[in-house]
Amino acid sequence: MNRGYLYGDGFFETIRILNGSIPLIFNHLQRISEALEIYSLRASFDITEDFIYGIANSYMPNGSLRINFFRDGEGKYLPNSDYVAFDHSFEPHSLTFFLPTSLDLASDLHQAPIQKGSFSLYSESKPITKWMTVKSMSSVYYVLAAKYKQAKQVDYLFLQNTHGIICEELNSTVLIQQGEHFFIPSLHSGGVNGVTQRYLLSNYGFAISEKNLTMQDIEIADAVYLCKATTGVIRIK
Repeated sequence: MNRGYLYGDGFFETIRILNGSIPLIFNHLQRISEALEIYSLRASFDITEDFIYGIANSYMPNGSLRINFFRDGEGKYLPNSDYVAFDHSFEPHSLTFFLPTSLDLASDLHQAPIQKGSFSLYSESKPITKWMTVKSMSSVYYVLAAKYKQAKQVDYLFLQNTHGIICEELNSTVLIQQGEHFFIPSLHSGGVNGVTQRYLLSNYGFAISEKNLTMQDIEIADAVYLCKATTGVIRIK
């Protein structure tokens, strides 16, 4: 058994494969690089576009690839190595995937798939800590949140940090529209910095602002979008 299993000592990256291509591959590589630094992990191999496609090629053409990166070697709480090892799995599917592509963000987002539903706020705060801004293999917080969502019988569950500020949705990052303005939760709010969010900020940073969002902002927003690696952008309100 590896340290990822024994101690949750690692992180994972879920990567959408769409008709044999990986639309957000450079955003995934950026997040993997940041996660390695956050977890003080060292790679003895190059984690590049070729590395990801080398794994993905055995699973093509459509679905979600999950790569687990964990600290190799033995030890207990104190590891005896900081080198990274990995394994991977694949879930085949053909879920709709949408990303805005023109310079007109508002117009493009009107074309986003709509999956409206009920939503609630999770009562347990998420700590503001770097190791929880990537997809940690220590995911008990999200497991318990998912059980809370099931008990509440809602479609979407928003998470708040210890200051009562919205940091993300259970499975996604958040983008809201108020009038002509678009907002995401502050990047310092403790939420996962998702790859679709990275894409949006890279391409539409001129149109998107960070804000300390509250549940009231979600409720009064003209539109609420969720951003996720496997589906891109969907509209839930």
